[in-house]
Amino acid sequence: MRWAFRKQTMYDPDTDTFELELDKPLMLLLGAIGHEGILSRLRTSGRQYKTKLLESSAKNWESIIRLFDDFSIEGVLCKLSPRAISLLCLTEYEEVGSNLFAKISSVPNILFIYEDMMACDLENVYWPFSYERPSNESIKATIKKLIAQNANLMPYKRNAEITIMAETFLEETEQHLIFRIYVPAGRIWSNETDKLLQLFREYLTKVANIQVRLDQFRTDKGIIYEIHSEEMSDSTNIVTEFSEFTQFMDLCTTDTNAAENMLKNKDVNPKEVISILSRYSKEAKRLSVDLKHEREQKVLSIRQRLESELVDTIPGGTDWSAIESLINLGVPRLSGVYGAISVDQESTKCLPPIDNHGRITINVNPQIIETVNGLVGQEICGDQYIGPEAHQILELIKQYGGKNSQVLASSVHELEDSSAPKPGRLNAKQKLKKFLIGVGSKAGDVAINVLQRYIENKLSL
Repeated sequence: MRWAFRKQTMYDPDTDTFELELDKPLMLLLGAIGHEGILSRLRTSGRQYKTKLLESSAKNWESIIRLFDDFSIEGVLCKLSPRAISLLCLTEYEEVGSNLFAKISSVPNILFIYEDMMACDLENVYWPFSYERPSNESIKATIKKLIAQNANLMPYKRNAEITIMAETFLEETEQHLIFRIYVPAGRIWSNETDKLLQLFREYLTKVANIQVRLDQFRTDKGIIYEIHSEEMSDSTNIVTEFSEFTQFMDLCTTDTNAAENMLKNKDVNPKEVISILSRYSKEAKRLSVDLKHEREQKVLSIRQRLESELVDTIPGGTDWSAIESLINLGVPRLSGVYGAISVDQESTKCLPPIDNHGRITINVNPQIIETVNGLVGQEICGDQYIGPEAHQILELIKQYGGKNSQVLASSVHELEDSSAPKPGRLNAKQKLKKFLIGVGSKAGDVAINVLQRYIENKLSL
């Protein structure tokens, strides 16, 4: 296919047979990533792309860096072969490699790397006899450096996984996807989450002056929310904006003067500050009340169900008082409007509290505690049932997920929903595998291997 000629063009006969337009965004394909399905999708959508080899000289890597100077790079798809990793381990590639992957990390990217390689389980990695294999220490240091540079390494086992994830990446970059979250239907505060995201879309438009589109996709078990924008380059900016938005909403209910100052520091028409503040103060107060009432209803529902199940087991009023305390411990507490969307970052286990002297202050039969835990989980999670393995992964995410906790927790629920689109579930699975590989040394290899097998069995190609 030959692209229409415009003012200036560049042409590289080494890898492509069509002219490149300097004023048109460019998708970079590095390494052996140019499968026919990927190329067909790019051609069908009329997008400009460039394929370059990584199993090449340092001079060729410098030519890839120059593409970032000459073009607006809209994304990078890369396959890191053992040979490419070998080159990254060499001294002569150290500087150019660092510069190249810093450039790659500055735009939307996926760097596919064989799962055992990423886990540094190097005994199971095939190394071509024609290539000199670096030491295990050098390979581990190289992979650690790539992660430190915020390169989006994604593990894979089969080429079919690469094709599906790459095609999904191309679709997301074409539609300028910057935010995606899965919310189980019927989960505590799911209705309030919907309202919060609607208000966030309006806030981005009116306060942050960023044009966005909010889409919803319903499955049998939940809703997928997506925010698209051509004015934001990556998801980092949207996370910052969401954090400021939730802070603004909380101030609207607690300190309107501080909320007003936040608006004045934004690029907001001074004549509109009062009307915007009035609207969001009203919405924030209503949302706060709705969140409070939803939690109270959940606590009441759990208590009533327990009374029906345990009426013959626990006749004493004192015991019921203790159980109600346990219920309150298990149902997530509110911590501002952000609590509506961060349910998975709160504990839902009704463990007996311990006082400052280490004494258990509530004495309840362990079997009853398990019954309470079960009912709390059902009420909090809504229509979606998740098993003990999924709960274990959520617990690990709470401990080690950091800034990616929300995305990872969303991935757990999306993977568990068999009615969700397969490409999204595959992406969710690989994100979780990547996370588990990263926390393996902290959480114990045996436990991590069990959880990895669990998510592997949830979805097969």
